[in-house]
Amino acid sequence: MNKLILFLTLLVGLVACKWDTEEALYPDEPGSGTNCDGSTEVTFSESIQPIITSRCISCHSTNGAANLGGGIRLDSYENIKIRADNGSLVGVVKHSPGYSQMPRGGSKLSDCQISLIELWIEEGTLNN
Repeated sequence: MNKLILFLTLLVGLVACKWDTEEALYPDEPGSGTNCDGSTEVTFSESIQPIITSRCISCHSTNGAANLGGGIRLDSYENIKIRADNGSLVGVVKHSPGYSQMPRGGSKLSDCQISLIELWIEEGTLNN
């Protein structure tokens, strides 16, 4: 009886989440739904850094880079700018051919987050 209840509970839980979108599940995630319509300025401190902090920094920090991040650090504006300027930041988050798909083992950044990163780069990768 207990196994049946457990099975039914798991089944209901799985079916209930089937049609959820990333935006619906994580509405407060940095970069989701913000600035994507171009209505406000995309800045490093308000738009880009929160995305990097929430999705990249656990592997690409001083401690994580050596073990998990392939030696790539994204823990400062300067380190992020290097990756933005050489094209690798956009390549990895868009899962472009020839680039490692990031975040590794996690879900791809939302289209909005990728658009914010691309717009920030197009605007000159300012430290604003």
